[in-house]
Amino acid sequence: MVESRFRRYCYFFAFLIPCLVLYTVFFIYPFLNGFYISLTNWDGLTPRAPIVLDATTFENQILGNLKKQSDKDFLLSIYTRNDDGSSWNRLSLSGSERRKAESIMAKAGYEPDANRFVGLRNYRDILSGKISETFYPRAYSKNFYTRTSDLPQQIDKKDFDRDFLSKLNQDERAIFDRSYSDAGATFTLSDDASEFAYEDLVWLIPEIETDAAIDPDLVTTFIDTLRAATLDGSQGALDSAVGSFVAGSETGVALSPESADAVRKGAEGIYSLGTLKNLLSDKWVARGFDLGVIGFTVFFAVFSVIGINLLAFLLALALDSGIKGQKALRSVFFLPNVLSMIIVALIWKMLFFQLFPKLTGIDQWLSDPAKTPWLIVLVAVWQGAGYYMIVYLAGLQNIPTDVVEAAKIDGAGSWQRFKSITLPLLLPAVTISLFLTIANALKNFDMIYAMTSGSAYTFGTVPVVLDIFFDAFARKQAGLATAKAMLLFVLIFAITSIQLYVMKKREVEQ
Repeated sequence: MVESRFRRYCYFFAFLIPCLVLYTVFFIYPFLNGFYISLTNWDGLTPRAPIVLDATTFENQILGNLKKQSDKDFLLSIYTRNDDGSSWNRLSLSGSERRKAESIMAKAGYEPDANRFVGLRNYRDILSGKISETFYPRAYSKNFYTRTSDLPQQIDKKDFDRDFLSKLNQDERAIFDRSYSDAGATFTLSDDASEFAYEDLVWLIPEIETDAAIDPDLVTTFIDTLRAATLDGSQGALDSAVGSFVAGSETGVALSPESADAVRKGAEGIYSLGTLKNLLSDKWVARGFDLGVIGFTVFFAVFSVIGINLLAFLLALALDSGIKGQKALRSVFFLPNVLSMIIVALIWKMLFFQLFPKLTGIDQWLSDPAKTPWLIVLVAVWQGAGYYMIVYLAGLQNIPTDVVEAAKIDGAGSWQRFKSITLPLLLPAVTISLFLTIANALKNFDMIYAMTSGSAYTFGTVPVVLDIFFDAFARKQAGLATAKAMLLFVLIFAITSIQLYVMKKREVEQ
């Protein structure tokens, strides 16, 4: 009896130990190593035992701080001085040798600038919002025009009425209409409504070309003064500058009545354009809301999970109803899931850029920030619904037919049977489908990256995983990227655990 129990324990541990070893090697160790990396400012490239060290750092900062001669001898065995003595170069090392070198350098208090231990700084920066203004949702104001810029020659009407014209009163609209004409899809700046046209009135007055010529520098100064007065909205400063120039107090030459009128007309024109510039800069402002990385991740997760499960469930109900050709339809609906996410993304990207503009006359589809998030959700639903349709269909076909038939005999209608029989017995399929779609939605990367081609920040379609990718490989912030990955792991674990707990509890209650 004792021997039999001992043999059972041996069999148990013979199967358990390999699993524990594999789990430790492929999960626990990478997880712990990743957590350590998240506590550093590592750039993803710089090793803790550098390949090249300058002579001062190696000899004074490292060798000089080591107490054991054996540690010094080991470093001297793996580093060689170059010919001019300015640096030390590391030899190729095995994994154990590299770890030993890193340990010895840590004893000396040496850490590379791009691979230092920073503790919880990365986590604090992430949670406090210090890492990037695009990470968390935010309200923003976008100025389309600054008063120091030249007036735009053409203004696209799209969104211009909402962003600018709707904010103007009657007098302000009259100022705009004096300078811009309606050209169908655009507003076009009139030929004479330009600073150059009004400046020419000043430059072409006869007194500038006579023997008693006005110094051109004085004319330039006068025009600059007018511009400053108009941008400040100072009518008094404008009148003062014009009066001094006309009277000759600044130029030394009094202007004729005709020339004075030309100068006043030019000054008023410049002032009118300055007023328009002020209007454009003050009121041509779009206020909006940026989802940010976190906001888009939540947006994508919510709508893709709902869309995938709802469509999959409806398809499963249709196939379970006994319609003709259900085997062929099942294959058709499942086919998108067979394709790679990258292939799916490229197919739909081609449709959005080539086919849809021809069919609809709308050029911007995937390049429109207002449409792009919804289109990405659409593609995700199209690609993923077929797989979960199979899960729901299996659940529907496992519902005992005798229970349904008994409900029919008792007079239960279709809705009553669905609510009281089908849905409760289908909850296990709902549980596993929600679990998988939530986890996959929060981890989605390849499809979004392929569809946006690296312009995801412009479109506002950056999920957390893609942001982690950019941090690690584009911004060279591997430590920060790993910290985000750790937080994402905790988030996914928490959400899926709560979802499983709630759904399993409902299954038991049913």
